[in-house]
Amino acid sequence: MESTLHRTRSAAEELSPAESALLQALTERIRLGEADAALTDTADVDALAERMLAALPTVKHETDALIGPFYDTASLANWRGVTRQAIHKATQKRDLIGLKIGDGTRVFPAFQFGRTGTPLPHLRDVLDLIDRDAIDPWGSALWLNTVADEFGGTTAAQALRDGRVEPVLIAARRAAHAWHADA
Repeated sequence: MESTLHRTRSAAEELSPAESALLQALTERIRLGEADAALTDTADVDALAERMLAALPTVKHETDALIGPFYDTASLANWRGVTRQAIHKATQKRDLIGLKIGDGTRVFPAFQFGRTGTPLPHLRDVLDLIDRDAIDPWGSALWLNTVADEFGGTTAAQALRDGRVEPVLIAARRAAHAWHADA
């Protein structure tokens, strides 16, 4: 598991296309005045930069294309401004999806969080339907993050975020019945 936050590079190295795009997007938002409230003459710019970087997923995994990117527990706690224990408790209550990877650590798919770190609404209800006994959290994450026609060409996660709770619950119930019938 490689964390991109802990990699150092020489001053001569160019930014990657994604890094350049991020820098450009930030610059544009600052120019539009979206950071005026935070960027006062007394602002701790280093602390602001740390907080912004904390919002970036930190774990690379072979399933990134399907479910990722991912946060590890420490980076997620830092971004959301909570303790590791709070992350663990939210995972136990099924308010968050935590997935164990090969080395035994837990990672958290970024798709389940809004821009401010708010978890998906009604996630626990959906998980109780599609995987009541928490046997297959990877399958649950994949189901939530797969584009489906029944959600208008978006994912169940996006449908929840958009407030389309009932169609997601109906689809989750239907998926659970189909999976149990196949078992």
